[in-house]
Amino acid sequence: MPRCALHSKARARQVIFNSNSMKEPTGNVTFLFTDIEGSTKLSQQFAESYPAALEKHNLILNKAVKSNNGFVFKTVGDAFCCAFQNADDAVIAACDIQKILLNENWNEVVIKVRIGIHSGNAEWNGEDYMGYITLARVSRVMSAANGEQIIISKSTFDLISESISDKVSFRDLGERRLKDVIQPIKLFQIISSGLREDFPPLKTLDARPNNLPVQLTNFIGREESMKSAKELLNQTRLLTMLGSGGVGKSRLALQVGADMIDEFANGVFIAELAPVNDPDFILQTLMNSFGFKDESGKTAEEILKDHLKDKELLLIIDNCEHLIKECAITVEMLLSNSTNLKIITTSRESLNCSGEKIYRVPSLSLPDVSVNNTPLQLSKYESVRLFIERAIAVNREFRVNNENAPALAEICSRLDGIPLAIELAAARIKVLSVEKISERLINRFSLLTGGKRTALPRQQTLKAMIDWSYDLLSEKEKILWERLSVFTGGWTLESAEEICSDEKINVMEILDLLNALTEKSIIIYDIEMERYRILETLKQYGEDKLRDSGRKEVILFNHLKHFMEFAEKAGPKLHSNEIHHWLKKLEQDHGNFQSAIKWSLSADETDKGARLATSLGNFWDSRGYYSLGRQILERYLIYTRGLNKSLSVNLIRFAGILSAGQSDYEQARKYFEECLFLTRELGEKKVIAMSLNQLGGTNYFLGEFEQAQKYYEESLLLYRELGEKDGLAACLHNFGNTLGSLGKYEQGQKYLEESLSLRLEIEDKRGMASCLMSLGLIAYNQNNADYMKAIEFYKECISISREIGLKPELAITLYNTGDCIESNDENYEHASEYFEESLSIFREMDHRIGIASSLNGLGNIAFRRSDIEQAKILYEEALTLFRNKGHKTGIANSLYGLGNAAFLQSEFTDAKKYFEECLELRRETGNNKSIAEALRSIANVLSEIGNHELAQKFYEEAHEQLVISN
Repeated sequence: MPRCALHSKARARQVIFNSNSMKEPTGNVTFLFTDIEGSTKLSQQFAESYPAALEKHNLILNKAVKSNNGFVFKTVGDAFCCAFQNADDAVIAACDIQKILLNENWNEVVIKVRIGIHSGNAEWNGEDYMGYITLARVSRVMSAANGEQIIISKSTFDLISESISDKVSFRDLGERRLKDVIQPIKLFQIISSGLREDFPPLKTLDARPNNLPVQLTNFIGREESMKSAKELLNQTRLLTMLGSGGVGKSRLALQVGADMIDEFANGVFIAELAPVNDPDFILQTLMNSFGFKDESGKTAEEILKDHLKDKELLLIIDNCEHLIKECAITVEMLLSNSTNLKIITTSRESLNCSGEKIYRVPSLSLPDVSVNNTPLQLSKYESVRLFIERAIAVNREFRVNNENAPALAEICSRLDGIPLAIELAAARIKVLSVEKISERLINRFSLLTGGKRTALPRQQTLKAMIDWSYDLLSEKEKILWERLSVFTGGWTLESAEEICSDEKINVMEILDLLNALTEKSIIIYDIEMERYRILETLKQYGEDKLRDSGRKEVILFNHLKHFMEFAEKAGPKLHSNEIHHWLKKLEQDHGNFQSAIKWSLSADETDKGARLATSLGNFWDSRGYYSLGRQILERYLIYTRGLNKSLSVNLIRFAGILSAGQSDYEQARKYFEECLFLTRELGEKKVIAMSLNQLGGTNYFLGEFEQAQKYYEESLLLYRELGEKDGLAACLHNFGNTLGSLGKYEQGQKYLEESLSLRLEIEDKRGMASCLMSLGLIAYNQNNADYMKAIEFYKECISISREIGLKPELAITLYNTGDCIESNDENYEHASEYFEESLSIFREMDHRIGIASSLNGLGNIAFRRSDIEQAKILYEEALTLFRNKGHKTGIANSLYGLGNAAFLQSEFTDAKKYFEECLELRRETGNNKSIAEALRSIANVLSEIGNHELAQKFYEEAHEQLVISN
């Protein structure tokens, strides 16, 4: 420290509705959805002529919708999604479409369209419609129709006026069950002159035999899950849907069955095994589900075999986990007897039958809580959509806004996207705000109660659902689940073996127990990462059980000790060619380190916690975790009196390093001065050299180059005496940077090259990256600037930094590259991209000097593009940050930019003031070239205001400075 210097069907396609006379329909909207019947077959059969026919179809639909005051807001493949404010307009548009299509000369490609119309509440948000229930329902209405048929729902029928009675009439098709499995809906067919009237039965659930239960709520999201499950079922006769309790296995299986009912001539049936505790009742439950009666002289197995042997049928067996062995035997018996039978089972673990395919049901998609999501962005996530729909069901006034959006994202994330948990949380909207629900999730098992009275007892509270899974485990599986709850963010096999084993669970048993818990959907194994993880809700349940077991403190001590030793082993590796591997390992367990540190502070284990924290110092510095690291280290500094001096020195030293990383150089200097004082007392030459080097760094960044040079010289002498290559390389690097900033480029380059040579020798990749960056800076700044060589150094540094995940080096080099391009290449777009990326990373690290420098760079781009007002805004923001940190070089650079902006706008008084302050600072901190630049700028102002004599003196001094620099 410092490492471097900062130099001065198809995917949805949105269709834009282009009408100056009409706004997008909103409120109670009538939707018209269309779809081409057999489009896949047509496109395959008529590969050459289909595209032209499709284009003709598109023109017809667009014209008919628009001429009837409609709005085509989306097309999905060949399907049109249209909105109308008036139901009459939608009906007339549908009739026009069908008549024109019927009378069109299609040649060989005959296009037949089915149309569904439904009305309901929806709001246009500028990009799409908000109103998931309404949109899902209209899609189902459309899917029930046949080609050339128009179907409307009762909600639309009730809105139609008598004024169109002379044009259309309606055939009552009765109440029909659509494939969304919720309450039946009354449907009507539109009859009109010129339209076909007779059609096959509607494609609704009641067209095929089934016992699928009516659902009281809509099926939300799961588009990808539905697609994946259907594809798997097409490849097998037995599909098992796996997942933890409440994840939505049953509802997904039910919806897949409903969607695919047309593929099974004898229908879809479901058998619910959750209430069945005796294996002997499994076959009887299946018989009841099919409606089969007992027959004299025949067993239940024989009756099932007789009735199913020739049937083309899908059977869903729900909740098999508590009778897993018996279910496997039953399923194999049924499948071997009937070649046209297919079965979906839902369970916490697989049946392990021959030919079984597994689909692990994922949680609903989740928002990233670290991002400031707008209500519109949030609505794209399945978990959020489910919460909104269920919340509106209990409180029709509920709305998502900018104020409650962060709390809603937090709820869905903390509940792991588990549908049951989200539904129970949404039910609390009756009495609590979103923010209050989020606050109370720390006690989620008491909050999430009160499910539907009609649900099974275990589905009425989240805890009861998880109790069901827990009770099915063996004693050792239960114990391991409890102990695994101490992990945060996942764990490896080795960590589990070391932390969770004792006299109750032998270390050799851990692997088998982990496999068992994975198979039973309690934990999840990521084969790519070779790590296990557990959903937060199941983790909290395990924490409660661990507390009750009386072993919590022992397991948490094991956890702290394990991760302390792991961090101490990893620390030295960050200065080797293995840095990428170890940074990745440390990142994966960062959550575990933090939770171990937190426990150490509450459990009087500060010595071990402090050892862990100091071992992570280089990791936090490499990754730019400055705020977090400082906060932790400063908490341990309270306890330094009770720690040994070496450990205290390390705490103070890393607190200084991370303070400097946040550009808090005054505080960093205080830490390093204290560190130097303590190390001189200890007499440890290596630590003294290190402290001197770091003190030099803070003075360097504060623009006090001469003082920095003194510290570096003393540090170099000690490192050379010790023969300590790592420290020597770091000090040479920092000294080289300082000499470069003083305009002593050749000497600075010599030190940097020696540093790079040492770092290559000890294979310190991070050090290599820093040296390459600084050599680029020297190449760029020296009198005979080698622009191309600088870019070459920078790009090599960027490559290494990206490879091993070095945020500080990457951010600084991106800035330097942008500066280099902006000054020489004049490719402002390219330079701007570098500045923007560097700014983003600096903001992420809360590196104030870096943020200010990137803002300055973007200000220079705006200035060169003649956007003077924007340039001034950027310079002023940068200046404020630089002044707050006392960064003299940065202050001077921002003042120089503001002076140029004022000069260009003929504000000469302001320009002179900015340039004069800039000159004063550059005389303190800058090199001859930068001083000359400020002098020349003042001379230009004086010349403009007519003071030519004084201007000439400044020109002459500027020339002298340039001569000296050369």
